[in-house]
Amino acid sequence: MLGIIRVLTTDNDDVLYEHAKMMHAYADVKSITQCILNQPNGIFDDESERIAIPKIVETAEQISKQHEVRAITISCAADPALEETRQAIDIPVISAGVCGVHAASMVGRKVGVIGIRDIAPPNMVHELGEKFYSYSFSPNIRKTTDLFSKNAKEDLYHVIKDVVESGADVILFACTGFSTIHLKDYLKNRINIPIIDLVEAQAIGYQLIGIN
Repeated sequence: MLGIIRVLTTDNDDVLYEHAKMMHAYADVKSITQCILNQPNGIFDDESERIAIPKIVETAEQISKQHEVRAITISCAADPALEETRQAIDIPVISAGVCGVHAASMVGRKVGVIGIRDIAPPNMVHELGEKFYSYSFSPNIRKTTDLFSKNAKEDLYHVIKDVVESGADVILFACTGFSTIHLKDYLKNRINIPIIDLVEAQAIGYQLIGIN
């Protein structure tokens, strides 16, 4: 079983368990989900990430002690607290960003990264290396809760369309909230290059560990 850490604080079960449901539907991953406390807007800038790091480590420790999980994933594109969590617990720890990067690298050479922050997650840029093509975001969508606005998907579609037309050969989401709103499903008949969803990428990463 996989322990999923959500970095968006919510008491809405549909939102909280959406990533677990997607991983189960995509790759039959069995999981337990827990969110960190007191971050209703998730991680959207350096300060919110800094505050979240000890919460993520603490949540990972709780999950690993209270549930029979074989691995933990931090379901956030920025991979916050990845190394800290690996040092704190003795089971494998993966994260959305690094899983997404390696999935994108398998299918393209010009990776267009789409997120909600001012700059691309540094972990993604570093891991992509020469395959990093560009980073883009919608000015109307700057925090996770903005994704639930009426025009969010349409705004993101226009951003992604411009990236594809500029020459990108694969799109990599840099926000797990895009999974929550099923952005890939919305785009699949509108965009003609591969799209890497971070929740699906985490499911693949978990499978590669070779446990379930």
